[in-house]
Amino acid sequence: MKKALLFLSVLNFFYACSKASDTTASENEALVIDTTPRDWSGFVEQRSGNIPLILIAPHGGDQRPDWIDDRSCANATVVQDQYTREIALLIEDALTARGYRPYLVVTTIHRIKVDLNRNMADSFCSDNSTNALWTLFHNQITQFRQEIEQIHGRGLLIDLHGHGHPVQKIELGYLRNGHDLREFAQQPESSTATMVSIRNAVVEHPQGHSLSDLLIGPQAMGSLLTTRGFPAIPAEGDVAPNAGDAFFSGGYITQVYGSRESGRIDAIQLELNRQGLRDTNENRIAFANALAEILLNYLDQHYSDVFSRE
Repeated sequence: MKKALLFLSVLNFFYACSKASDTTASENEALVIDTTPRDWSGFVEQRSGNIPLILIAPHGGDQRPDWIDDRSCANATVVQDQYTREIALLIEDALTARGYRPYLVVTTIHRIKVDLNRNMADSFCSDNSTNALWTLFHNQITQFRQEIEQIHGRGLLIDLHGHGHPVQKIELGYLRNGHDLREFAQQPESSTATMVSIRNAVVEHPQGHSLSDLLIGPQAMGSLLTTRGFPAIPAEGDVAPNAGDAFFSGGYITQVYGSRESGRIDAIQLELNRQGLRDTNENRIAFANALAEILLNYLDQHYSDVFSRE
């Protein structure tokens, strides 16, 4: 009898130990935190240039690492701006072939993982591990911006995006929305440069061009694009979108890195339509070559004090 009781006691002891071990293991599994060091540099492609121009493409990446949570919070835009990264690289190639190297900052990561055209707090939903990538991306833009100011004095940043709006035109974001542009169309002479992302281009224009010249004049970015067969707005003869038409006026990158508030680097957001521009490889190449020429002419015209096309 005593031996039987002793045997049962031993069994109970090992059972209790086994349960305690299982509970501890389960709890530890629930508390596991991924502390794997990440090299975020592989998600940012950046190169220094030799002209006062920065090309940015924050939404053209397609990589979706499974160790980053998808952005699934309310109102999170997660669609990719298709082919904008490729177009940025094609523009870089076209300029380099002409002897000019732009500064370049593009990402390979998909927007569903992090939105790099937002402030840090709004760039993610539940997974803030991407803050390190956000910081890397924006520090690179800041560094290039400072470098251009130091070497050239002033310059231009082009932020490339893609839109899916019904009206197939390139939308130029100067931080003026459709209503602002319609008011501008009524009284262009009354507008000042204080509320646009190219404020410094007006303030320091070597030929003294006005804001109207830079938004809708014959040498405005939109006018140059339209002349080359890529309808854009605002431009000469097409000053503002119709009431009710969707229009992107410029996001975080244009707001922060343009010259509206301070600095000598101007910024323009280019929202590229799809038809005849992004829809085929042939059209993407044609557009990139056209835009490369337009950018050189634009710099030569409006930044001739710091850039001269040889």
